[in-house]
Amino acid sequence: MRVTGKGPVNPLLHDYYSRKVAEGKKKMVALLATSSKLLRIIYGVWRKNESFKLD
Repeated sequence: MRVTGKGPVNPLLHDYYSRKVAEGKKKMVALLATSSKLLRIIYGVWRKNESFKLD
C-alpha cells in the first residue's frame, strides 16, 4: 500500500486495506484481501470494457 508525498497511490484500495487492519486482521491477510479486491476490479473493468474511475 504505497503512499507518496501527495497521498496514497490508489485511495480506494488504501482505505480498504486500512479498514481491514483496523478490524484486527493481520497485515498479510489484509494485503491478500486487498489484492483480491483489485483483481475483482480489474476483471469488472475488462468485462465491461470501460476505464477505471475512482468516483
